[in-house]
Amino acid sequence: MIEKNRFFMGILLYWFTGAVLAGGLEHDLRIALDPETGRLTGSDHITLEAATRHFAFWLNRGLEVQSDNGELERLGQSRHQIHYRWRAKTRTRKIELHYAGGLSFSDRRGHGGMPEGELSPEGVYLDDQSGWYPVTAEEIRGFRLAVSAPDGWQVLSAGRRDEAPDAITWHSDRPQQALYLVGGPYHRHHRREGNLTLSVWLLHDDPALARRYLAPMGEYIRHYSELIGPYPYAKFAVVENRWPTGLGMPSFTLLGSQVLRLPFIPYTSLPHEILHNWWGNGVWVDYRKGNWSEGLTAYLADHWMKERQGKGVEYRLRALQRYSNFAARGDDMPLLSFVSRHDDASQSVGYSKSLMFFHMLRRRLGDEAFDAGLRRLWREYRFRRIGFQRAVEALVGDRPEVLRDFLPWLERTGAPRLDVTEVSSTPAPPGHRLAFVLSQSGTEPYTLEVPVAVTLSDGQVHRDQVRLERARQRFTLSLPSRPLRLRIDPEYDLLRYLDPSEQPPVLSLLFGGKTWLVLPTSAPDQEKAAWERLARAWQRRYPNL
Repeated sequence: MIEKNRFFMGILLYWFTGAVLAGGLEHDLRIALDPETGRLTGSDHITLEAATRHFAFWLNRGLEVQSDNGELERLGQSRHQIHYRWRAKTRTRKIELHYAGGLSFSDRRGHGGMPEGELSPEGVYLDDQSGWYPVTAEEIRGFRLAVSAPDGWQVLSAGRRDEAPDAITWHSDRPQQALYLVGGPYHRHHRREGNLTLSVWLLHDDPALARRYLAPMGEYIRHYSELIGPYPYAKFAVVENRWPTGLGMPSFTLLGSQVLRLPFIPYTSLPHEILHNWWGNGVWVDYRKGNWSEGLTAYLADHWMKERQGKGVEYRLRALQRYSNFAARGDDMPLLSFVSRHDDASQSVGYSKSLMFFHMLRRRLGDEAFDAGLRRLWREYRFRRIGFQRAVEALVGDRPEVLRDFLPWLERTGAPRLDVTEVSSTPAPPGHRLAFVLSQSGTEPYTLEVPVAVTLSDGQVHRDQVRLERARQRFTLSLPSRPLRLRIDPEYDLLRYLDPSEQPPVLSLLFGGKTWLVLPTSAPDQEKAAWERLARAWQRRYPNL
């Protein structure tokens, strides 16, 4: 998942309103790291798309900056006071900046308790939010980054890696939204797959673990390249992180140490993070207009892995259960409003509800048209920023009737509850006629293509589909023999609230809403303390408890 820096670009756009912006730029950076002191020394030769009178940028407040060819003016601080905003007065396309100092960060923590940035003897993690390079709201057309680091350290960024005696260089001509610098005492394992470099970076060396990740990477990249379009980067790297994260950056992912060592992660999280190089890091998300990337990635990676194991039905049931038990209890939102995951309820919308939306869209379009839509989405919007509706329009293509039926799912809160009543069967030689009333409640009616399965007296199962457009409709099916059992949406293909009878017993069923947990206060002290520890752990996971 891509979970860091959700709002930083929006802050930049706000602050830069009215400034003269360059419309895309290139960075040529040289960075020297001193982890013992937390000090960074850097230079950046920035090439603008066109000459400009004013070039505005952010930089970490701990860095002193000067320019060889521009007059610098400090304009103010960011809201969290870790950046200064600067403006360089110049009339050229090239800006030369030199800066040095100890990086300054706030105490705020992000996903997995990860800090805003770090430069210490344990390692380095820097992104655009850290302000370690001159950050703007502009697209980065390309970059070159040469890093000098302590002996025994490996450093990583996006792009292709070149090694020289005095520095490691990373460079890319692919557009970027932000630049990253990750490093530490890593053990690097790598192999070539055609023109790609596949690698695993471990803080604690484990060749067998590295092989377990390296083995399936090529297969996943080939699968998505054939499905969507060519892989856009020169490498893919799995990088061990000291914090429990699953973060997807262009051409690499940061996985927490414990998560990395779980035996199922190479077959669950790994394809998800690889796919983010197309959705999220390849086609960018306009968060003001809805984050479509997480749901589409979860559908094409997590759901796909289960589908090919014959467990797609089970996976969709769990997705609907998460959505029914969290978002449906007051924390729901339209898909256009989802930005990022911050708790179980928001995850149930941005991942579970969203992936079920894409599953319904695929069923409506058919596999061939849906796959063509994926290729169209990539071809038309690669390295461009789009919102949820634009992504759906690309997937649908020239099918206005489908778009008309599916746009309400983006704009509304909630999902339908389905109910079947007035079921009757009558002989209708040479077979039988089955009649029933299907209704949807809990929200304004949606247009639904509802799967129906009828078990017949001869042991066969008749599968059909009915189009439900109103709150209540009567349907009639002609069958070859007497019906014994009628099932509505038997394989959980619709985005809907589950009926309680469909719900397996899970904690989210109890804790999705406001719930009391009663502890045995008369238990022995040791047992009572254990219950209290468990209760506090559940409370951190389920705030309504």
